[in-house]
Amino acid sequence: MRKLKFQRQSVGLALIGVLILSMSLLGVLDSPAKAEDFAGEIVMGYDGALTGPWSISAAHYIDAVQDYWKVHNQRITVDGKSYKINLIIRDHKGDVSVSVSNFHHFASKGAVIVRTEGTPFGMAMKPLAEKMHIPVSIGGYSKGLISPPSKYVYFAQPSYAGAFTAGIKWMKENVWKGSGKMRLGMMLWDNSYGRSVHDDDVYAYFKEDLGIEVLPTIFFPTALKDFTAHLLRLKDQGADVIYMQALVSQYAMVCKDAKRLGLTPGIKLITTYWSLNEIFPKLGGDAANGAYGLWHLYVADEDDNPSNPEVVKIHDAMEKYRGNRYFSTGYIVGWMSQHIQAHQLEEAIKKYGFPITGEDVANASSEMGSWDWGLSRSFSGYRGGDRLGWHEHRVFQMKEGKRRVASDWIPTPAPFLKRAPWLVGK
Repeated sequence: MRKLKFQRQSVGLALIGVLILSMSLLGVLDSPAKAEDFAGEIVMGYDGALTGPWSISAAHYIDAVQDYWKVHNQRITVDGKSYKINLIIRDHKGDVSVSVSNFHHFASKGAVIVRTEGTPFGMAMKPLAEKMHIPVSIGGYSKGLISPPSKYVYFAQPSYAGAFTAGIKWMKENVWKGSGKMRLGMMLWDNSYGRSVHDDDVYAYFKEDLGIEVLPTIFFPTALKDFTAHLLRLKDQGADVIYMQALVSQYAMVCKDAKRLGLTPGIKLITTYWSLNEIFPKLGGDAANGAYGLWHLYVADEDDNPSNPEVVKIHDAMEKYRGNRYFSTGYIVGWMSQHIQAHQLEEAIKKYGFPITGEDVANASSEMGSWDWGLSRSFSGYRGGDRLGWHEHRVFQMKEGKRRVASDWIPTPAPFLKRAPWLVGK
């Protein structure tokens, strides 16, 4: 009797096993995506600033890069077909030679598009991208990278020169209260990032179109920790506004030194993208209050509302994966890079079918037009030689330890674009 009972139980379990297997094969049960769910695989490369001097501003880019593809189930879908994303992530450590090595690694694995964080690394990758026909998207800006335009080099931000000219124009019209000519001091990191705004067209616009006096430019080394001498020099020269182009740690140092020297709030301080984030008030303390900075994305807390669904999606991801709805401004930047590259890949597949090559992605990207992408007021695209994508910015100011929107969206000034048509690929 026991033997018969055991046999019946065995047969029953076997039947249940067959039923489960059948349901699984028929797709009745939920299961992770399998290879046969995808029409193909696309390899991407990400050359990030995970460590090194650039990581203080880019630390959370990588979090968003990874989370973006979690939210999108590691795939893009075009015309009902899904393609698996194989994203290879490597750290350039702030070393250009490592960045070059990383690009070769991505190429060896079949990458059809690469993203790097930082102007110097983009400059090192450009000749490789053109030689290997693999487009690179660069977190940074340099005139030499966009003029003449290359179909293998793209940016996901307006130019630093455009932001600089727009920001100083706004400061003159809305903040400066002096008489005569406003005097502008400049403190630039002595590398390709800092020097990207050291340009004859920029100076001509300020002097001839905006009617301000530009003081001799100060270049400072990456490792500088004390800005006292530079600030006192600009004070003696009568600076009304000081513009700095470096990263958040340097800007915080400048603000603290300026406060200690009694230069602020009389002299106004402003910087480009990246620095006015959640790290800045921690580094700058009370000295951060009153400082200005630019951003080119929807980074204000109030931008997180139903009228900006892509922004809401980002903050939902921060809350789900990082435990804080307003985890990091850098997270928005990291998300943005993948959001654009996903669109570039989709456009390539629509135009050329699958599989796609780096050359296909480059060609499709060079024809990419305007797009309602949801992360800034506009995105004009890359068609016609423009390799930046859009040309609008907002000014923010630190108040009581919080970043506040100070301006509406302001475009790169038209008179400057007339002097520098290469910014839009002309």
